[in-house]
Amino acid sequence: MAENLRTPRGTKDILPEEQRTWLFLADVVQKKCESFGCGRIETPIFEYGEIFTKSLGQTSDIVTKEMYQVSRASTQLEPDDEKRILVLRPEFTAGIVRSYLEHGMKTWPQPVKLYYWGPIFRYDRPQAGRFRQSHQFGVEIIGDADPLTDAFVIYLGYQIFKKIGLEKNLIVDINSIGCSLCRPKMKKRLTEYFEKFLSTLCADCNRRFVENPLRILDCKEEKCQRVLRGAPQVVDMLCETCKNNFKQILENLDNLQIPYNLNPRLVRGLDYYTRTVFEFLDKGDTSRQSALLGGGRYDNLIKIFGGPDTPAIGFAAGIERIVTKMKEAGIEIPEIKTADVCLVQIGDKARKKALSLLSDLEEAGIDVACILGKESLKGQLRMASRLKAKICLIMGQREALDQSVIVRDMEDGSQETIKLKKLIDVLKDRLK
Repeated sequence: MAENLRTPRGTKDILPEEQRTWLFLADVVQKKCESFGCGRIETPIFEYGEIFTKSLGQTSDIVTKEMYQVSRASTQLEPDDEKRILVLRPEFTAGIVRSYLEHGMKTWPQPVKLYYWGPIFRYDRPQAGRFRQSHQFGVEIIGDADPLTDAFVIYLGYQIFKKIGLEKNLIVDINSIGCSLCRPKMKKRLTEYFEKFLSTLCADCNRRFVENPLRILDCKEEKCQRVLRGAPQVVDMLCETCKNNFKQILENLDNLQIPYNLNPRLVRGLDYYTRTVFEFLDKGDTSRQSALLGGGRYDNLIKIFGGPDTPAIGFAAGIERIVTKMKEAGIEIPEIKTADVCLVQIGDKARKKALSLLSDLEEAGIDVACILGKESLKGQLRMASRLKAKICLIMGQREALDQSVIVRDMEDGSQETIKLKKLIDVLKDRLK
């Protein structure tokens, strides 16, 4: 074969034999995200460069080393606006925040829950599990600061991995990197510590020392890892508000029985993160690129773009790495079906209780969808109907207090109130 008839370095063809796995994963992501009340969004593959320099930071590795600039073969003069630098998107969050502001999503019912699937582009040394064109799916929830939402996002990610059969060796690394009140103290303590080791740190970390010493904690170089073992832990420098926030998140993860590891050195590589950061890892993978999913809060990003103070959280998952893991695990691709049961809720007490009930139903092997949001009951029932659920479980404030739930037959509209302790047996009987 002629040497020039090859895919560009760092890219790959996805052939028909692999497409079945991709389509299965896409179907799971779509159904799980939409059953959790998220709507799909697609943003352009290329954006104006300042979208990413504003969000990721002028000094982040993505901006300084990895972005692809878009150029035209034509030299024809263009309007001034078209002379702005265009880049291929290196990640999704910045473009989604741009879209949130451009389309006035702050006037929509809050929080705005979005999910996406598509390619990203980063110039990097190609290696196992890392490409210059890769694909991600992810979720963004904008407009909710409740610690329960942090647990909700992690739980959604965990349920996707569970549905595709990869939860067995999954562990969630989690940390809090604080807010604008904690961050100056963290940077001061870390600067004092790393200053003693500048001759030992790699060239990138020497640059990070000047620009943002917190990001040294994200370095994977072995010589830097040795220095990091003695570094101050950021979780010990949190303000009281951030400590309480993080404690509630961990308690929610305990209630949902999600396995996690408190990793005091986890910071993630992007400048826009605040408070919660997390990664999903395969416990059996010791490689440097073992993260299958990563995310966190970015409560200041919309304000950086000129919008109002708006809390937000999200995650992104690497599709190529997940598909590889599915192959390694010998995952059989099942026939795709819709959920039999849909869970809706009304009120904060019911919302919190619904998370635990959702976990119990999944554990019992019941195929359940969840509309965990603040929409009206009518709107949630409409969504349940679109999901073609046979049974809808309705939980309000009274049911949350009474340890009960309303079981509604979606075909004939009949309903009755059932105690939670009897619910699983009732559902299994009806779904025979």
